[in-house]
Parts: sequence; C-alpha cells; structure tokens
Amino acid sequence: MRVLFVTNMWPRPDRPGYGAFVLAQAESLREAGADVRPFVLEGDRGRTAYFTRVLPLRRAVREWRPDLIHAHFGYSGFTASFQSVPMVVSFCGDDLLGAPGGVATRLRSRIGLAMSHYAARRAAAIICKSDNLVRALPRSRDRTRAHVVPNGVDFRLFAPGGRAASRCRLEIPPDAELVLFPHDPRQAAHKGFALAESAMVRLRQSRPHLVFRHVSGLPHEAMPDWFRAADCMLLTSDTEGSPNVVKEALAAGCPVVSVDVGDVKRWLALVTGCTLVDRHPDAVARGVGEVLEAGVRPDPEAVRPILDHSVIARRLLAIYEGARRNGSSSSS
Repeated sequence: MRVLFVTNMWPRPDRPGYGAFVLAQAESLREAGADVRPFVLEGDRGRTAYFTRVLPLRRAVREWRPDLIHAHFGYSGFTASFQSVPMVVSFCGDDLLGAPGGVATRLRSRIGLAMSHYAARRAAAIICKSDNLVRALPRSRDRTRAHVVPNGVDFRLFAPGGRAASRCRLEIPPDAELVLFPHDPRQAAHKGFALAESAMVRLRQSRPHLVFRHVSGLPHEAMPDWFRAADCMLLTSDTEGSPNVVKEALAAGCPVVSVDVGDVKRWLALVTGCTLVDRHPDAVARGVGEVLEAGVRPDPEAVRPILDHSVIARRLLAIYEGARRNGSSSSS
C-alpha cells in the first residue's frame, strides 16, 4: 500500500525532535510492508502553508499516485482535504482541544479548530490519540466513526538500561535526584512549567540533591538516556491528547508523576512506581517526593502489548484498508 504522510511535524536540522513520533510511525509502517512517503507542510514557519501548499500537494498526489493520504494533525488534514484520494486524519491535541493563551492565540486557535472540523467531515477515517479528543469532535457522526489509536513506541530504542552509564554520558552527578521535565517552557506555556517549577522549589527544601531539568528539541534517539538517568519524569500540562513522552518514559522504565491530563491515567494504571497528582504545587511536590522515596521503576512489559509500534502499525493498516473501501470522503 502506498501511503502519503501529510504532516506539519517532521524532524529537520534546526528542530531534530519535532514530529519524531510521525517519522517513527512512518518507519514502523514501512517495516510492516507499506510504502510511506512524507509531504511536509512546515506550518510552524507560517500558517499560510496550510493554504499555499494545497496545489503542490495535488501535484505530488498526481505524480506518485498514493492509495491514500494519512494527514497528521487537523490543520494538515485541512490541506489534504482538497485531494482526490481517500484521507485518514489523525488528531493529536491542540487541533481539537484548542490552545490557551492571549487574544491572538485564541483567535488562531478558533481558526485552527474550524480547519480541523472541516478535515474531520472530509476524512474517510478518523484517528484520535485519546478518548478526550473523540469527545472534542463536534459532530456525533464523526465521534462514532473515530478510532482511538495512540502513537506507538519503539521498545528497541526506549528500553531500560544502565542508569550510571546514562548519567555519565549526560554529566549528571550520581547522587542527584533527577526530575525530568520534557518540554521547553519558552515555547509551550500550556505545558505547565510554572506549576512544575513551583513544586520543585518546595520539594528542594527537604531534598537538597534534587535536580530539575527541562529537556526538549533533542533527536529522538537521545531521549532514552535521559529517561534512564532520571529518577522520575514530571508532566503538568494544561491539555494533552496522548503525550508520547509518558509512554516513552514507561518503556524506558522511568517513573512518571503527572496531573490527570489526556490519556495518562490509562497508562499509569497499568504500572507501578508512578502516580497521578492534583494540579497544585503542594500536591505535585508531594507526589514527586513519594515516587523518589519509593524508587520503584515501572515494568515496560505491562504496556508493551498495547503500545509496541508494530502493534500500532497493524492497527493503522486495518484502518487504511477500511478507508479505501469507504471511498474518497465522508459526506458533510
């Protein structure tokens, strides 16, 4: 099967970790026998790309003649909606939940939501990364035909390993209690960095060896070392779909402390050594402290049967076949 990935997220030299999960999904599908090519919109360089790239995408479809398009993120789905082949669209988070912020951000978010809703109506099949994204679809017809499929994890790359060796490579002191925050606070205010930082200030009063590090923008293959070196990973986002960092941390045996957001509760319920916390600095500090004190590493085998990228690839291929049978689009 020939599948054209239309995406606004794809690694490039200046952002090596951007869209790494989309690239990883493409590679898992290739391993499963699909012929996958990317068509990258680079919407992060300017929202006009979602409109100006419609005709170049049409030429790419005409020249390569894919069996279907898999659009990643609702905005990309809008661009792909104007093509003549069946489209599967994956919704990831902000494209259906919106983005909090000032007036300008909210206006852009409303435009983006309208684009995502249009893509959902035009799609032959809909994929949502978590149940809360299904609920965010405005039409009941679209909600009933949505598939909940999280991004898979390459358990060959994200696996438990030598903590001491990882710390040596990352220059982390062996006696440090490393709490990892896997986002750039300057680029994503809704990731809750202020809450995380406030909690760590409180916790550091009783744990002098606490080291709080935010890590982002790294190549995908660099992240396993951070998860192996960390004593826990902290997630305090305001909104999420199915955060990849949580699943990758669990695959690497890293304990996770998180607020109840997206589908995190689903994964933490399957493992030990992790905890959900209320969205308050004292609660976050207490949860991190308890996880550090327990020192229990989660067992990746508890989530592997559901999240291994080969399992997800097979599910996607089944959805693709259904989309081809359903035709070019669903009617509005």
